[in-house]
Amino acid sequence: MSKVKIMLFALLVSLTAGAQTPVYTPDSVAHPRKKVAVVLSGGGAFGAIHVGALKVLEEAGMPVDMVVGTSMGSIVGALYSVGYDSDDIATMFRTTDWIDLFLDNSDPQHLTLRERDAQGTYILSRDFYVPGNFDPQPGGILRGGNVEKAFARYLYGYTDSIDFLLDMPRQFACVATDLVTDSEAVLTSGSLVKSLRASMSIPGLFTPVHIGGMELVDGGAKNNFAADVARRLGADIVIGVKFDRQLSTVKHYRKIIDVMERSAGSDVSRHSREHEKFCDLVVRVPVRGYTSGSFTKSALNALMERGEAAMREKIDSVLLLKAQAGALDYDINTMHLRDMDNVAVEVSEPKGLINTHVPGTVEASLGLRFDTEELLAAQVGGRMFFGKNCNRELDVTLRLGLRSMLRLGFEVQPWKFKKMGVSYEFWYKYSDLYTRGKRSDNLSYIYQHANVKLLSVDAMNFYGEIGLGWDHYHHFKGLWNEHSTLYYPQNEHFFNYHLSLRYDSEDNRYFTTRGIRAEGSYEYCTDNFAGWKDHSGFSVVTAMCRATIPLSSSTHIRPQVQGRLVFGDDLPVMAGNVIGGLSRGKFFPQQLPLAGLGHAELMGSKFVSASLRLQQCLATRHYVHLEGSVAEHSDTMGDLFDGKPLWGVRLGYFFDSGIAGPLGATLGWSSYSKRVNFTLSLGFDF
Repeated sequence: MSKVKIMLFALLVSLTAGAQTPVYTPDSVAHPRKKVAVVLSGGGAFGAIHVGALKVLEEAGMPVDMVVGTSMGSIVGALYSVGYDSDDIATMFRTTDWIDLFLDNSDPQHLTLRERDAQGTYILSRDFYVPGNFDPQPGGILRGGNVEKAFARYLYGYTDSIDFLLDMPRQFACVATDLVTDSEAVLTSGSLVKSLRASMSIPGLFTPVHIGGMELVDGGAKNNFAADVARRLGADIVIGVKFDRQLSTVKHYRKIIDVMERSAGSDVSRHSREHEKFCDLVVRVPVRGYTSGSFTKSALNALMERGEAAMREKIDSVLLLKAQAGALDYDINTMHLRDMDNVAVEVSEPKGLINTHVPGTVEASLGLRFDTEELLAAQVGGRMFFGKNCNRELDVTLRLGLRSMLRLGFEVQPWKFKKMGVSYEFWYKYSDLYTRGKRSDNLSYIYQHANVKLLSVDAMNFYGEIGLGWDHYHHFKGLWNEHSTLYYPQNEHFFNYHLSLRYDSEDNRYFTTRGIRAEGSYEYCTDNFAGWKDHSGFSVVTAMCRATIPLSSSTHIRPQVQGRLVFGDDLPVMAGNVIGGLSRGKFFPQQLPLAGLGHAELMGSKFVSASLRLQQCLATRHYVHLEGSVAEHSDTMGDLFDGKPLWGVRLGYFFDSGIAGPLGATLGWSSYSKRVNFTLSLGFDF
């Protein structure tokens, strides 16, 4: 056979063998293949597009050997690199409460009752240091502690110092910005948790992360699309995924968010476009209609779907790159090494109360509220912690609005969970009283309250206090009409000895899904520490109990009973029962809320009520409340249940905005006032 025939025969055999289905052998797994890297851009909520894009790469069998990410892209990339697949990461995106994650709110199970109340009052709290002491929050508003806890939980097994290029199932790198040198920092080793926290730390919002001699913040400031980094780390084929705002050259920038994102992101966008030259394939995902802060469940789902659709449009290019990489059909191209169901049990959470304060620091807090009754109210609080183990505390609170207040307090903690202290409050209040739905009294008065806390126990779900109090009222004016039957002395005061107890296991102050709250108090009031107006003093008993019962994962009912009983003769008007409004103590210290009664009404000295609330969660953070109530009141215990009961209903819609508090509107009606009342509010109660 001639040499030409031999060569033709050999060529025919090779072509025939290439057309056959390859046979899997152990040696064939180790065939040489090019290294494939995926580059994921930053962008806050826009990072959800990467989840959908990775899903398509998995379906196509595209091998991914390396992931390089910036900011939110680094978070998705790290999860993918330790072995979660796109479905797992999508589940994380859908189930994570992103607002709580980014804030510094502590887990309620680690807080005392009073600290839980404060966390449900202020929209923002920040620690400052006293000169000469450690700064607990340098360079940022938020510490990012909850973010680090979440990373540690999901990335268990990779939380120690490791080499991201050698010790992870997929090679990984993330980009941050070093404030010291004003340069890009590529992180490929060390603490994976700290590296991710650095890569997504928005300057000024999150505190910088100290690693080595670097002070690191969000990598998007220097390199939001790090395709060049992937090339430097040895990638042969680079697939880049980035968001595309589809900005119009004729757009009128009238929204604040549009102006901020456009001005802050111009240089970032330019560098991002320049780095596209390092990619073999760039997938641009349109995100018009959303912002980097669109962390709602519906927005994240939509962004994931857009990422998937954009990658599917490039499926031919993906398959071509797969062939160029030398990937075989029987390659193991996706790795599902982790199970979401086991995440929670892999990491042990701390139990019980945790002291998060550092001696010598000041915690400053800000609260804002808008409603149709008071229009605007603002409250600023400051707490200074000092002494060994923060066993002494000085606090100052200032409130501005129709109800303005200044509070000063000092406490010592001689024993664990047990405190003693003194406090003083000065209030200026402007309040209206109604008589069966008709305004009868306009009150403008100064209310002073002093309290000596002889002993208190402040634990996780329990608070108890024994003490002495003083209440003083100075009435500037009282404007009466034909419905008024009251007389207010210009000045009146009384002292009290009091005991109060409270148990609270509710998981949320405003949108409770489980738990019980019960509280009770007793006060014995005098004008001379012994009696009241030449006879024995008067007593006040207050009690309330409610429980939240789940009917389904989204439907809950909350039965509640409450009452306030005043016993004695010659009772002062300001010690009487005031009922109505949405929250307790709104315009009068003793005011109790009642469904359907929108304004404050003066009731008899004996008052009891029962109510039932139905809470329906319509979607993430959207709630509807339907509540009904029935009540009895009288001036004597014997006649308390002899009269015709009053009843009311209230329907409300609320959106849980997280940081700013509930946004909602309510519509109510009461048989007592026979009037419809409407309220609109935004913010926490204080």
